[in-house]
Amino acid sequence: MHQDRALEIMMRGDNIILTGPAGAGKSYLIDKFVKKARRHGKKVSITATTGIAASNIGGSTIHSWSGIGIGNKLHPDFVYTISDGRKKAINKIDVLIIDEVSMMNSYVIDMVNDAMKIIRESEEPFGGLQVILVGDFFQLPPVDKTGNGGFITESAAWKELNLTVCYLEEQHRTDDNRLQEILNRMREGTLRQKHMNWLMERWRITPPEDTTRLYTLNVDVDKENEKRLAEVPGDTQYYLRTYRGSNYEAIENLQRSVLAPQLLALKVGALVMAVKNDPAGDYANGSIGTVESFTDEGLPCVILQSGKRVVFTPQEWEARKNDKLLAAITQIPLRLAYAITVHKSQGMTLDAAEVDLSSAFAPGMGYVALSRVRTLGTLYIKGLNQRSLMVSDKAREIDKELREKSRSML
Repeated sequence: MHQDRALEIMMRGDNIILTGPAGAGKSYLIDKFVKKARRHGKKVSITATTGIAASNIGGSTIHSWSGIGIGNKLHPDFVYTISDGRKKAINKIDVLIIDEVSMMNSYVIDMVNDAMKIIRESEEPFGGLQVILVGDFFQLPPVDKTGNGGFITESAAWKELNLTVCYLEEQHRTDDNRLQEILNRMREGTLRQKHMNWLMERWRITPPEDTTRLYTLNVDVDKENEKRLAEVPGDTQYYLRTYRGSNYEAIENLQRSVLAPQLLALKVGALVMAVKNDPAGDYANGSIGTVESFTDEGLPCVILQSGKRVVFTPQEWEARKNDKLLAAITQIPLRLAYAITVHKSQGMTLDAAEVDLSSAFAPGMGYVALSRVRTLGTLYIKGLNQRSLMVSDKAREIDKELREKSRSML
């Protein structure tokens, strides 16, 4: 489907699944739709499944926006845990956009659906909102630690929404035919030796110094970031994470979910990433910048890529049950950003990337990593394993069905 046709369908108010391969222009089209919809007086909320993805599109995470929390079902007293301000904001919205839905668990979208019905006091899907889901199911699948989740196509909300499929098939990210053929063959599961030969031409070439490194494991990201920080001249400032609360299990769970490190080490000139949404709106989870200086109180002053200068103060992450505080962690909401995980790179377009897939463990990791760049000439491959270039069989089934439904509308 062409973008103009998809935009026409979006503007008429349909609930939409907007999909297609990396580089097909999904983010561009969403930006175009949001501007046009707002000119027509519609109020649009832009969300995504992860902080990085939300930052890329200028929105917030769907968990934060909807207030559903991090469990796998709504709390019975959910409606009383949402502030009046949040309820009013949600009730004013006409359109809800959720990006990177390949990573969204089926139970999460059902929770959001139920939450919107409660807040908006309507039994219509999502309380009567127009819903636009955006994503490519060949990218990273949902992480399911509960055993109760799966792709959103398995959810009750998917069936209720009666989605119109807009499958974009044009390619806008790359004019490199070889890279595009590799990505298409990965989607089809028909990679041949010539495609491997093309990839091997990028094997173990030393990348430019400012190239972003992509790894599949956090431990490798941490190792690279520590190495790069050591190369930055000047003194190091340290910030220690602090805790409160008596529930040991809650503290342990909170530690695993908080991306701010136990001991944060920073220098002037260090490349950093925000790991929490700022309550004042000065930065988002995923915002990247460079430490410019430290205040007299020792707080880092960061120039974000947006050009905004922000002093980062300690922030708190909480775990609660009803109104009872179980645990809390306080830290400067930053981490080093010389290297990031493949997971956090989803949705980004990079000028160049060095990818290490030698520890790839999930379908779609290689596809996400390789599709971050526009050409093979800016791709540097440090490592591969047998799972590196695999995609999900379930994703292939979903994609085929969606593509056929989209084409039947033409």
